[in-house]
Amino acid sequence: MRDTERLLKELLHPDTEFTPIPFWFFNDAFEEGKVRAQLEDYVEKGVYGLVLHPRIGVPEDMPYLSDTWFRAVRYIVRTASELGMKIVLYDEGMYPSGSAHGMVAAANPAYASRGILLMKEEEAAAKLAGEESAQVIAAFPDGRQIVYGFTGGTIRGIHFGEDDGEPGAPKAADILNPDAVELFIRLTHDRYYEELKEYFGNTVIAFFTDEPSALGRGAEHYRPWVPGLEKELEAAGGNVKDLALLFSNTGRRVAGREDIVEPEDNFTVRVYQRLIKEKLREIFYARLSRWCGEHGISLMGHPAESNDIEEELYFHIPGQDLIMRRVAPETGGLREFDSVQAKLSADIARHLGRRRNANECFGVCCRGGIPWYMTAGDMKWYIDWLGLRGVNLYVPHAFYYSLEGARKGERPPDVGPGNIWWKHYRRFSDYMKRLSFLMTDSVNGAEIAVLCDNNRVPYEEIACLYENQIEFNYLPAALLEKARIEGGKVWIGGYGYAGVVNVLGEAYEGRFREKLGDLLWTIPVNGADAVKKDTVKEFVCKMQDSACRGSESEGLAGVPGDGAAECMEETGGAAETEETAEIERATETEETAEIERAAETEETAETEEMASCGAKPRMKVRFSQTCKSLRLVTLRKYGTDMLLLGNEGSGAVRVDVTVPGMKSPLFFDLWRGTCYQVEGAAETFPVWLRPSETVLVMEGGEPGNLPGQVLAAGSDPGKSERDKIVECRKPDWYLAEYPDWTDRFALLEKSGNTAVYSMQYPAAEDWETVRFSVRAEEMVECYRNGSFVDVSFWGQHRFEVKELRKGENEIRLVITGNAANIYENAGIAFGLTGRLT
Repeated sequence: MRDTERLLKELLHPDTEFTPIPFWFFNDAFEEGKVRAQLEDYVEKGVYGLVLHPRIGVPEDMPYLSDTWFRAVRYIVRTASELGMKIVLYDEGMYPSGSAHGMVAAANPAYASRGILLMKEEEAAAKLAGEESAQVIAAFPDGRQIVYGFTGGTIRGIHFGEDDGEPGAPKAADILNPDAVELFIRLTHDRYYEELKEYFGNTVIAFFTDEPSALGRGAEHYRPWVPGLEKELEAAGGNVKDLALLFSNTGRRVAGREDIVEPEDNFTVRVYQRLIKEKLREIFYARLSRWCGEHGISLMGHPAESNDIEEELYFHIPGQDLIMRRVAPETGGLREFDSVQAKLSADIARHLGRRRNANECFGVCCRGGIPWYMTAGDMKWYIDWLGLRGVNLYVPHAFYYSLEGARKGERPPDVGPGNIWWKHYRRFSDYMKRLSFLMTDSVNGAEIAVLCDNNRVPYEEIACLYENQIEFNYLPAALLEKARIEGGKVWIGGYGYAGVVNVLGEAYEGRFREKLGDLLWTIPVNGADAVKKDTVKEFVCKMQDSACRGSESEGLAGVPGDGAAECMEETGGAAETEETAEIERATETEETAEIERAAETEETAETEEMASCGAKPRMKVRFSQTCKSLRLVTLRKYGTDMLLLGNEGSGAVRVDVTVPGMKSPLFFDLWRGTCYQVEGAAETFPVWLRPSETVLVMEGGEPGNLPGQVLAAGSDPGKSERDKIVECRKPDWYLAEYPDWTDRFALLEKSGNTAVYSMQYPAAEDWETVRFSVRAEEMVECYRNGSFVDVSFWGQHRFEVKELRKGENEIRLVITGNAANIYENAGIAFGLTGRLT
């Protein structure tokens, strides 16, 4: 079988391995029939996995980790196994992870979460008098004291009355205490294994740990601490009294995160931050990672922040969470604090040789603060945003077991069975599978790496690379230490980079210049100011041109065409500061060995061979003009070079694309599962993408050599042979624009959350086909003479109606409003509308 044919077959019929694995909010009384019916429904919709996630609403007569609890869990896992589904176990009841629903602190009150707090003299005295184990870490002349003691932090529980601020909220555990963590593992992981060992490594594939917190919720005024840390600080040259700065901030908000204020900073604070995160990794993450590895499953989940790096090294499936609309279509997804997360976790997986990386996505991504107000168009944008950055395991947040009573208001929306699009969810599940398949066991075309470090990940500075279709991969400093220099490139995890871009400053220039030489591209910073807009793009273009003249590199995959800015002249770098060297020396501990073990790539001999022969896609892609909302990914899989293009903007992208040497390109519509070849199309071809649209392009060879028996997705034996094969026609952007028929439809009825419109179309002959568009809000289903034709979820809704009969035909539109109208009585307008802008 030709590589292209194999690729197309697997894209059209993606394997269940690439299924989305949603959070399943197990939040009500256990009923066997209800569980089986839901899981069977998921499979019918193309969902072959779930994260078994306890949530608020579990009845109190089913205590967490009790025999009653495991009777339900065993049935769920057994049923999933019978249906061919995969289960990811969630390690807490409910979150953040590490407390076993308060059982750790209940077993030993000394294991409750602790931290330090700067207190006034009288407050400190009361704390010390009330807590026998409380300690003074530092005292100041004005009477203030830094006191170490219990934080009072809690977690969100699984029964009503156990949410934040409620009396029953379970106590958080001190996950910086090794004994507390070992107890957590015995209570949770060991018990799950005891009950489900026959499913581990087959049906049960992972444990999900969720944003572990050393303080617990409601204790944000405290700071994490480990007894004896003051000695390590002082040994590193710090002064414990300088930690007072931990409890003040600059007042500056972080982009896209109103809940994060930039902290004050000094030498001691920086050493403290590194040491405390190191302790968390050694004491918590490393233990969980080892346990999972020893029991034949993966550690999955995500750390607390989007720019946490070294925590990710312990995950067998690195991950992040895209929640609360912190990245959003309306803001562009490039310049927010959280905009690094998907690309970062994907690139860490690339460099570690780990096949999968995950993202818990869509949680509370509601518009305007209105619960449930998230559209299918929003979801499609998020799916694209994640996939274009390399995410290959989607964890939708969430599918609800029950929406009864207050449960429907617990972190909505339900993005699965409780929403208006559920009967058409196969569109979304297949689309996520196709993107996941593409991003698994493939190599992207990035020729440059962008240097990052723990909690120092550039985003605003490198937005211009996305906007100019210049591919890059994030490369953490901890992994760069393990890279090798060979053939004028930096090699790690099968990727060879012509340069490593450093926008982090002079300290990293000093740290890596000797190792990398001219392959370290330090971009100068003007004083204390951030790197100016477009400086990175201009500098990279200049350095790439220089690198290409001195090697056989194929160059960057994306090259700006006419209208791109001229490159700046190169300027020099700077030297390492002594203070930074001190910090690095202070934080070199036993964790280094752990990082080295985590950073050892798990590449197979095949991957090594691919890397040695330069298996990256060798495309040079050029664009006729600058398109800031256009995203480019070049890929090689099964020996086939491809480019994936996506529109992340709010307007249409129209551009001519040139791929030198490409003949008769194939255009694959990943959303619809259809593939087109344009006869006579050459290496330059037009692309027109509406918002939230993607297209995959690959070489198809001569038209006569098309893989003729590649079946279209959803095909059935009743269809003609002509309709089963890859369509030899033009993609939509080659066709005449779909005429606007909005005003031709008459309203038949509008009730509840549904509006029905109809028109009569006189066909001149049998089997006639018409194309049209309508202006409408929310989900539009189209019917021809009572038979379903298609569904559209966003934008100006376009339909192609085939097989019309000669004479009068009814074309009917059924438009369903947003789910917020059902659950919140939000009154969001729906139906045919005025012209969209």
